[in-house]
Amino acid sequence: MNTSNNKWSKFFVFNGGNILLVVVGICLILSSVLGALTPQKVAELADNYKDKDLFYNSLWNLSYLFIGVYLNRVVYQLSINKYVQLLMQNVRSLCYDKWLHAYDMRRKGESKSDDYPQGEVIARIMNDTESFRELMTSGSFGIFIDVFFVVSGLISFVSLNKVTGISLAVAEVIASILLIWGSRYMREIFMEVRKSRADMSRLLSNMVGGIKESFYTRHENYASKRGEIVFKDFLTKQLTANIWDAGYYSTAESLYPIFLAFIVFLFPYSNITEAAIIFAIVDLIQRSIRPVKDVAAKIANIQRAYTGVTRINEFLSHLDSNLSSKGQKFKGVKNVSKVDVDVQRFEYPRKSGQTDETPFALENIQFTAYPGQLIGIVGISGCGKSTLLNIMSANIVPHKGGVNIHAADGELISFPGSRLEDIIHYREQVGIVSQDSHIFSDTVAFNICMSRNAPESFSTFWNNVVAQIPYIQQWGIKPEDKLDQKSLSMGQKQLLAAIRSCFLQKPVVLFDEISSGLDSELELALRKMVLLIQEKSLTFIVAHRLETILEADRIIVLEEGRLVNSGKHDELLSDSLVYRQFLEELSQSTAS
Repeated sequence: MNTSNNKWSKFFVFNGGNILLVVVGICLILSSVLGALTPQKVAELADNYKDKDLFYNSLWNLSYLFIGVYLNRVVYQLSINKYVQLLMQNVRSLCYDKWLHAYDMRRKGESKSDDYPQGEVIARIMNDTESFRELMTSGSFGIFIDVFFVVSGLISFVSLNKVTGISLAVAEVIASILLIWGSRYMREIFMEVRKSRADMSRLLSNMVGGIKESFYTRHENYASKRGEIVFKDFLTKQLTANIWDAGYYSTAESLYPIFLAFIVFLFPYSNITEAAIIFAIVDLIQRSIRPVKDVAAKIANIQRAYTGVTRINEFLSHLDSNLSSKGQKFKGVKNVSKVDVDVQRFEYPRKSGQTDETPFALENIQFTAYPGQLIGIVGISGCGKSTLLNIMSANIVPHKGGVNIHAADGELISFPGSRLEDIIHYREQVGIVSQDSHIFSDTVAFNICMSRNAPESFSTFWNNVVAQIPYIQQWGIKPEDKLDQKSLSMGQKQLLAAIRSCFLQKPVVLFDEISSGLDSELELALRKMVLLIQEKSLTFIVAHRLETILEADRIIVLEEGRLVNSGKHDELLSDSLVYRQFLEELSQSTAS
């Protein structure tokens, strides 16, 4: 596993968890000491069996020892449970943070989809981060305690009878080594199970039904047939892992009767004649075998959990290898003089096996826009509006050409530029309001400011927006209200994203208008937000409504990936056939 970029310490050492680790460490030391004393006190109890006073005194000492073990275990369990809770929060936050800041771009000639779509990320993180909980709650720390129990038990064996003690000590050491050695072969099986479970979780994240609804449905040649393949693969690999588990733990469980038989074999050579010694040896075997089995079980659990930690580390390492904003704050250009769009060519790669098909391409799209303008991008379906918007938002790198933002002080911000950092700098100037804009299940203020603590200017901004957009008053939301994504319509999500973009005041804002499903009040609110954004930013909008572009300063008309006309509404209405076809398409979609 590559740990050069992602050290294990970044997972397990974090603010709020360090003090708990110290408490857990102290509890482990105390448990080890108490564990080492337990066999001695048991042997002492056996030695004092004939003396009543000494026997009862040894019994009380053993009772105090057990009470100490219990109290120490309570403190340990409370501390480790709280640590696991914070650990899971830390790891998941780290994964989400790196994923959100990573740029997953389609480069020239690539036909790949996103490396980590949202559904897969959620499935991967929710599945694989469970390994951290398994690693802690499986008693991994308890291995140290078990080892002390085993060592102290071996010493007690020898102190009771050298022949029997040394023989049993050697036998237990050999058994432990064999169990540990055998467990490492289970890691590959556990890794296959975890990968298969992740595939199933990813599939389920995109399905309405569950495994029962999908697995027991005849799929024929439909897309959901993929689900049947994934489910069968998971069940097969899980069955294989269960068989290995059963064989492994059965071997560990058989150690106690094997060692008892070994003791019977050693009796003629050990010269043991006292019943108390026999009782003590049998008791020590039982006490020492349990830690041996526990060590074997915990190592198997560690092997299982290790696979998830490995996958999370690989996930983060892959994100680190890509371009990332690294959580940098917005570095906006104060004054933009103009924006030049010069997409000379972008062509989608051919689909595999379809060499005779001509892929869609954008060519020779060139225009200049200025701050405060509203630029509409229109055209009939399939003309390349979304592709152009993806290039302008730096999601797609064109084969030739790009976008240049000219600052008033002479600074030039280019996309794609000559360095990967240029893409980050460019993206910091661009706000995106799309149909897929993400709204967090958090307060309204957080979703707009993108900060846990809203700045002082937010209150004035919010009051101004509410005053100008009656829909917000009708909606009844307030900055401190927590949003529920399930209760929000697509239009409401886009309105919140537009308010966010207006507050952040990025120099360039790209707006992908929702094509349908809006009531009149919400539609009016979105149009008003476009005008508010336009006051501070250069706004580009892919329009699906005539009302949106009637007052646009300039309308870019696309046809089959080419810029065929540009101008204002009245000019295009008389001069552009493609624009009139676009308006006809709008009227037909509105009528339907």
